[in-house]
Amino acid sequence: MEISKTIQPGEMGTKSLLNEYGDRLVCVRYRTDKKAQKRYTTVEIIVSEKSIYIAKNNLYVWINIHYNEVELRLKAKNMGAKWQPEEKCWEMEYQTAKSLNLLKRIIKKTVK
Repeated sequence: MEISKTIQPGEMGTKSLLNEYGDRLVCVRYRTDKKAQKRYTTVEIIVSEKSIYIAKNNLYVWINIHYNEVELRLKAKNMGAKWQPEEKCWEMEYQTAKSLNLLKRIIKKTVK
């Protein structure tokens, strides 16, 4: 079976399914089975929603430390920060950034 078309809620062909599933509807897919010569309509719906908790010790941040801030760079490096040359910033644990008072310099957050 292969997917022949995927449409989003509100697009033509989703009205009745949107009425049935409401905000839980994510998308509608049409699948075809060439051997059986049939077309199937499938829906992707949200069945549950939960808040997630991210432990701060798994949270990493990317920080901008300027080249001329030699002392700050050394402190960060000594506390485990790693230079990311592609992004041209420093990656460190959230707690490290907090202890160095760098939270206002956060560029991006990642979870590891």
